[in-house]
Amino acid sequence: MGTSSSLFNQGFLLINGTSDANIVTNALTAVLENIGENNNDISIYEANPFYHYHNETNANAQSRTLFLVDGGEDLQNIPLHPLIQSARSVDVIFAIDSSADTQNSWPNGTSMVATYRRSLDPTGIANGTVFPSVPDQNTFVNLGLNTRPTFFGCDLSNMTGPSPLIVYIPNFPYSYQSNVSTFDLKYNTTERNAIIQNGYNVATMANGTTEIGWPACVGCAILSRSLERTGTAVPMVCQQCFSRYCWNGTINSTSPLPYNPTIALMPDAESDATKLSTSIITLAFLCVFGVGISASF
Repeated sequence: MGTSSSLFNQGFLLINGTSDANIVTNALTAVLENIGENNNDISIYEANPFYHYHNETNANAQSRTLFLVDGGEDLQNIPLHPLIQSARSVDVIFAIDSSADTQNSWPNGTSMVATYRRSLDPTGIANGTVFPSVPDQNTFVNLGLNTRPTFFGCDLSNMTGPSPLIVYIPNFPYSYQSNVSTFDLKYNTTERNAIIQNGYNVATMANGTTEIGWPACVGCAILSRSLERTGTAVPMVCQQCFSRYCWNGTINSTSPLPYNPTIALMPDAESDATKLSTSIITLAFLCVFGVGISASF
């Protein structure tokens, strides 16, 4: 189950964080304060569906009303925490990060860091969850982990308990500068189509043209935990994938230069990527899944 609230409270926090006060910011602050006081920026569930449910552990069990806001307000822009609950036994999570973390509104791994730190919280809010180790935000930028897919949690022996493999896929300008603001509420058709096309390129590595083995590696990520559970030998193609995409623990926490990536695909290359037959990608998936399924059963 998911929920949505408004952006007014985040706008208020954004304005409050600026050092310059002027007539415009003062006027906006007054409006947003009024909205906040009326709880018009909060998702309200009444009656609370978890009322008197697990009274001993549920902090909201005594409230007849459930008040919810955007999880990004504690920096968890990617909704990972609900998915890493041990009762779910999730094998793999594809974490698509379109956060505006940097000065130029690109991701730098902040959401991953926030969920990792939450999993270590000693107060009990983590609910016994385990999350793979991730580096700090500076390392994400310095090592280019915010420019390409990275697998986290490849080696279960380094973890304190079962956890999904995290396939981190950050927003990157393959074909369009899609680092638009959440507060942009209107786009023309050309902008809309370009953003969607860039999202397609982010997820598919430009339809498999920038990373030829990407489709097979996606299949390997999906099968990784089941291969471990069944003691199945990891296929050579998957060994190569894990060697290429798994974070190896390297840290570089020095302050990075301003992150302002340029478009990676030239127009001709983008056209070639679009023309590439998707049957090749489908075949790659089927080959990997065929090996994994026969081994599992």
